[in-house]
Order: sequence, then structure tokens, then C-alpha cells
Amino acid sequence: MDAFWVVTLFHFQPTSEQWANIESMAINDHGSLGIEEFSLDEPEVDALLGERSYSGGDLPQDVLDEVESRVLGRPNNYRFFFGDEEGASEFYTKVGQVYLCESQIETQQTEDWNAEWKKHYAPIKVNDSLEIIPSWNKDYNSTSREKIYIYPGMGFGTGSHETTFLCLKLFTEHLLNQKVETVLDFGSGSGILGLATFKFFPEAKVDFYDIDPEANKNCYQNAETNNLEDHAFRLLLPEVREKLMKEYDVVFANILESILMLEQEALIAHTKKGGSLILSGLLRHQAANIIKLYTDAGMKLISHVEKGDWAAILFKKGEA
Repeated sequence: MDAFWVVTLFHFQPTSEQWANIESMAINDHGSLGIEEFSLDEPEVDALLGERSYSGGDLPQDVLDEVESRVLGRPNNYRFFFGDEEGASEFYTKVGQVYLCESQIETQQTEDWNAEWKKHYAPIKVNDSLEIIPSWNKDYNSTSREKIYIYPGMGFGTGSHETTFLCLKLFTEHLLNQKVETVLDFGSGSGILGLATFKFFPEAKVDFYDIDPEANKNCYQNAETNNLEDHAFRLLLPEVREKLMKEYDVVFANILESILMLEQEALIAHTKKGGSLILSGLLRHQAANIIKLYTDAGMKLISHVEKGDWAAILFKKGEA
């Protein structure tokens, strides 16, 4: 593919039903390769940082929060990527006719694809203990105690999503002074949560469990990127779920609310007495339900943190 085509919809606020129709039209009818949603463009971000007289280095959390608050509730922009001109043109024409939104179509060269994709991933400082860095940015000078390099492949979880960030925040702020010898990363995706454990507890044994073989491939790739491939870990799929250890010192589950409800008994059972269970993948309004569900089952709430629309929860399992 020497070129690809991008259709952009500007300042557009579709209903849930409209978005489902547009997404189906793009992917199923016209062969879209992917969809990207964004709210602030680069000039707007530069203007905001200029207002705060800020330039260079890691963005402080209060500046990130202000950028986030600017985009909540406002119309978004959407980019649809296509590998052929005909599909892109047909989608551009149809979506403009049906939804009467401002749009454009442009051609870009293939050599620009990686640059366009990679520019949306930047180092993310969780705190002074840990920073997440894109794998192609090995020369980045981190000020955190530890750093982990992540290649954002098909496995979910690059640190750019609030739920992953919040899980790592809870882990690094509450568990680094505890004994951590065994870890379960349940719904592991890219493996970022379990791999981060090795940065602080290199002798730990970590089980990565996911339903998607492609996620496990991405996890192993990230282990190699961080020179962790010789550490003690297993990549497990549902057909060998019985190979999970009976109990773990730390259990991560960054998945959907429905799965946290379905797997409640198993996640609690896999947490050792005195061990920690970190749950996320939750919208803010879903957190109260999960807190009640797990505390009613005997887990002790240690911390509940939020960022944007998302939440994460740390529980401890009682000794008796």
C-alpha cells in the first residue's frame, strides 16, 4: 500500500445509534482500517499550554486534568482510515449526505502512517516510582525510579488509558512495601500491569491470563522489549485456566464491569489472605456497585481512585 486515505468528520456529536450506524458503514460497508477519535487538535493544546506558561518536560497532572476538562461534553472529531480510494470516497460522500457534518478527505503516503500513529503515544508519568514509555523512544530520559517500555499492539493496555494508569497508580502507591511473590494479571492484554510488577519485584512469578492469543503475543513482545523474557511468567488462555495458581499475593483485573461481576468469586478466591486485588475497567458510576459487591463478599476497601470518566479500586483480603 503506497498510500492511504483519511476521512475526517469535524465537530460532530452523534447519538449512540448514529455512531453505531456510522461505524458499521465505515468498517463493514467501505472497509475502513481503523477509527480515531480526538477532541483537541495540536494548535488548541499549544494555546492551552501557552495560557499556563508551560513548555517542555512532563505535563503536570493539573495541566492534564485541565486539558481533559476542556474536551468533556464538546463535539468530537473523528478520523477514518482506508486502504483504497474508492472505499474512502464512497464513505465520505455518504456520511456527508446523511449526517450533514463538516468533513474532508485526504491522501497520505504510507511512509507517513507510522509517524501519524506514533505521535499519539507519549511517555506517561504515573508518579515518581514509574513511567510508561513507548518502545520506540528508548532514549527518553525518565525521572521516575523505574520505567517500562510498551509497544501498543492489539493487546489493550498501553498506559494511555485511564484505567491502566489508575491500576499502576494504586500498585505503586500502596503495594511496593509489601511482599509480592506471586501475581495474576487477569485479562492481561499487553501485559503492562504484570510486567510492571517485575520492575519492583524481579523475583516474582507472574501469570498473564487472557482470552485472546494475539494479546499474549503482544505481552511477550513487551517482555522482550523490557528484557524481561527470562523472568518467571506464564501466558495462559482459557483452555488451560486450571493451570492458574490457587492464590496470588496480587491480582489485577482491568476488564469490564460485567466480567468483574461474573468473575467475582474466582477473583476473590485467587487472592491470598492478606493479599491485594486491584479492579478497573470501570466507569465512575459503576464503581459503587463493584465496591458493594466485593465488600459484601468480605473484601476490605483500601482505596478508590478516579480519573476522567474512569475508576479503579484496591481491595485487601482479610487474614481470616
